[in-house]
Amino acid sequence: MSAIRERLARAIYAFPAESRLLGAGRTLIALAQASVLLFTPAAYLFVPVGGEEVAVDCAGLPEQLSVYCLADDSQRQLVTWCLLGMLLVVASGLLPRFTSLLHLWVSLSIHNSISLPDGGEAVAMVATLFLVLACANDRRVWHWQRPRVRASASILQGVAWAGLWGLRLQMAYVYLNSAVAKLSVAPWQEGTATYYVARMENFGAAGLFADLVIWSTGTALLAVATTWGSILAEATLAVFLVRRNVLQVCALAISVALHVSIMIQLGIVSFALIMIGAVLCATSRGVATVADRLLTNRRAARIRDSRVTRDRDPHEDSLIAVTPRSGSDERGLTEVGL
Repeated sequence: MSAIRERLARAIYAFPAESRLLGAGRTLIALAQASVLLFTPAAYLFVPVGGEEVAVDCAGLPEQLSVYCLADDSQRQLVTWCLLGMLLVVASGLLPRFTSLLHLWVSLSIHNSISLPDGGEAVAMVATLFLVLACANDRRVWHWQRPRVRASASILQGVAWAGLWGLRLQMAYVYLNSAVAKLSVAPWQEGTATYYVARMENFGAAGLFADLVIWSTGTALLAVATTWGSILAEATLAVFLVRRNVLQVCALAISVALHVSIMIQLGIVSFALIMIGAVLCATSRGVATVADRLLTNRRAARIRDSRVTRDRDPHEDSLIAVTPRSGSDERGLTEVGL
């Protein structure tokens, strides 16, 4: 038991609580949410039923925490603009430790109040909840700054570690649940789901590639490939999200490919960007580790090549192809700071 505690303590101590990639994921989620509020009037976010205005549910928790519950129904557009301003502040990367709380408040308000969600709102709310924890020990002024070599040792370091792990497990569950749920639906079993989805009246193929999508899903082989390919991609994502380093890079690549293809086919832009942003946050540590190793190896190769060139003819400056960076080699190569 003591060995497990010691291993856990080492993992928490070595955890990078400050990350530019995590910040980039937060920005992507915030901009995706902002696009919904910017391009959709409040009247369309609260669709009237039977000729009557939709009343925002403010009866209990957590619904009454919504920003929309702080104003009258006639001020919904004003509240929407306020939420948009908050999201732009979050997207800027300012004070991530504190704006993560603001982001959670906005996400909760959007998810619990608007009457036409597209699925991305639920993921954004859960993701921003874990991001509050993941950013707990991020003491930078804004999240685009270079991370410190080591975050300050405190209980918040453990909170941040647990928050990122919680996000990884949550996103893995989202994709695994989606893949498993499809297996019990007849069109997905038969390999014809994308054929029917592309021809749905409300969420079917749209945009510049609508004709191409209709044609491709009308081809039996392509329909089966895209249907079962989606299931396989989601199941693979679920596994890779809880793995390390290179597999996390693969998870991010699969997520981008999957959701960009959905965005092109169905035009659900905000949903795609929220999912990609959440996966980027979840895989930020693994992606940063792989990028750090690649850049370090590249710099080491450049220094090694410059030494070889000098050793061939130390008196001929013209033969030196690469000049090492300033600073002694013994001090090691600097980290890339992702």
